Parts: sequence; C-alpha cells; structure tokens
Amino acid sequence: MAGLVFFRDERREVLDPEIFAEAKRVAEGIAEEGKVKSSQFRNYFAELRALENRFLKERKADPERAFQRLVPELELLKAKLAYNTRPNGPLEGAQAFVSFLQEALDAGKRSPEDFLAMMKYVEAVLAYFYAKGEVRREAQSRKAH
Repeated sequence: MAGLVFFRDERREVLDPEIFAEAKRVAEGIAEEGKVKSSQFRNYFAELRALENRFLKERKADPERAFQRLVPELELLKAKLAYNTRPNGPLEGAQAFVSFLQEALDAGKRSPEDFLAMMKYVEAVLAYFYAKGEVRREAQSRKAH
C-alpha cells in the first residue's frame, strides 16, 4: 500500500477491512524475514500502547492539545527505531519490520482517528506475527519427534 489508508470514507468513520488483510501480509513478511524477535515487537507495541493510553486520557480534557503532544512522541519512536537498525544493533537487517513500523507511525500522525486506527493495524500485525510464529514452532516440534 502506498501510504496506509485505514478508512473507507473521507470522514474517517468506517475502517476499511482490507487493512487487516494488509496486516496479515505484512506480518507474514516480517516472520519470513526472521530478523525480529517477538519480544522486540512486543516492546515497540507496549510503547505505542502507553502513548495511546496517555492520549486517550489527555483527549478528554483537550483533544487538540493531546494530539499535538502525541505527534512528537511518535517521531521519537521513529528515531529509536532508526537507532536500533545501526550495524550490530538489535534490529540490524530487520527491514520488513522497520519499514512496517515507520509507515504505520507516519500514518498515525495524520489525525487522531488515524492514530487510533493505526493502533488497531499494528495490533493486527502483531497478532498475525504471533500466529505465524506458532505455526513455525509447531512444524519444528513435529520434525523433532
């Protein structure tokens, strides 16, 4: 997808179900590349979840300010991601994961609605990534017996 589009309509009221098919394709690519550990993925997701929780809490008082505070935090997460791709870094060679997360973070900065949809998308990628890992572990376990 050229630039993630989460919604079926301009008013951002209805998620496009195709985004979840895209999540499955992305997760399979990340799993096939085999360069990111589930714990690394979970750490990024946990950081995003913490940002989401803070955003949802702050949004009750001042929605616009809450989003203005969120965007720099998403940029900081992109910087951390870039740092971790350095030579001998924990995400060296994890291009599928890095590209996915960079694109998702950029999409999440467009609007509060896009951020919340991005969270669903990232969660779906994580779930499919885990499912792919479980299938691989089961196959390896059968080969060992």
